[in-house]
Amino acid sequence: MHRNLQEEQQMLQLKAEALRLKLLTQQAQRRQHSQVDWLALADQVPKVSLAWRLASSPKRLRNKLLLGAGLLALVWWRL
Repeated sequence: MHRNLQEEQQMLQLKAEALRLKLLTQQAQRRQHSQVDWLALADQVPKVSLAWRLASSPKRLRNKLLLGAGLLALVWWRL
């Protein structure tokens, strides 16, 4: 009788570990898909017109935008 309880406990532990690994796999896949979606969106932005609008914007606004983009890039690279 005692042996059956140990086997049942081991089986439950294995099932819990399998479920934990499945959840971790799903989280990793979601992170991968979200990164791919962001890259796909970035590829769709017309880079030339964006650069032209930035170059022709007023000096104070351009400096703020460049500073913000630099800070975002720094935060992104640290993650």
